[in-house]
Amino acid sequence: MAKSFKVVIVTPDKTAYEGEAVSATIPGLAGYIGIWANHAPLVAAVIPGVVTLKKDDMGSELRMAVGTGFVEVADNVVNLMVETCETAGEIDAERATKALERARRRLADMQDDIDRERARLAVARAEARLRAVGKK
Repeated sequence: MAKSFKVVIVTPDKTAYEGEAVSATIPGLAGYIGIWANHAPLVAAVIPGVVTLKKDDMGSELRMAVGTGFVEVADNVVNLMVETCETAGEIDAERATKALERARRRLADMQDDIDRERARLAVARAEARLRAVGKK
């Protein structure tokens, strides 16, 4: 059996997850970051995407859509601090699809760089929510 490590995911509103995993995949600025037990210390930026936690060797996994934030790995503990986190079960796929359509329309119409970045992040968050529920 693979060795597990502790994972804590917090948002400004709640502790979204606290438990054990044998591997974690986290969306980082330079691509997805794979983490296993005894991983080297790490601090990295997190972008909107899907966090996948493998709970055991039997294939049990948990998928969550997260927003921007940071991840810290040290001493077999993964601390993920993100602005939003939703498990696949908490996501309404129809609502996420509508949000993605709205965000894409806004992005296409943006002229201002600040508003364009906000719209781009809204698209990324909506796409992550749909990927978390397997709809994209």
